Amino acid sequence: MARRRLPLEKVLLGFLMQGPLHGYDLHRRVETELGYVWRMGMGYIYNTLKELEQAGQVESVVLPQENRPPRKVYRITPEGRRSFLDWVRQPVDAVRDMRVEFPAKLYFFHLLDLDGVSRLLTAQEAACRRRLEQIEEAAGRYGPHDFSRLVFDFRRRQIEAILEWLADCRETWEAWRSAGREGIAYGN
Repeated sequence: MARRRLPLEKVLLGFLMQGPLHGYDLHRRVETELGYVWRMGMGYIYNTLKELEQAGQVESVVLPQENRPPRKVYRITPEGRRSFLDWVRQPVDAVRDMRVEFPAKLYFFHLLDLDGVSRLLTAQEAACRRRLEQIEEAAGRYGPHDFSRLVFDFRRRQIEAILEWLADCRETWEAWRSAGREGIAYGN
């Protein structure tokens, strides 16, 4: 089974939603603002920018600098903007993506002051409940002394914890919104 890539391309597009940046600035922002979620090397960032440019989601311009090599600055295209907004508004499919991908989505809702976080939270809760039903159905096929029941119980508890966390996210988000954006920290 192939391992799913982290959504670095969407994260880079999210930062470019605020305006043009060069690769080093994008790397610095990933590290400082999302470093608690995951870490990315410079090479991976530049390769992803190259892929985004080939896909028509970003465009670049080379700017000359005095006494330094020229700098390539990236800007999001309308296609990149649509791709980012489609991604950020969709719940994640797999429970394992809740640790990395979903917090990145919440971060960009917050950073870019996007509307629709309540819809995202509701959709994610529904996706988790569907997964919980699937797990409970599958667990019902095994006897009480079957090892598989332990595995299903672990998965069930993970999803229940995620649902509790999503409820906390909703409550926190509503508190932030009612208090205004002042005093909200963006990064570590």
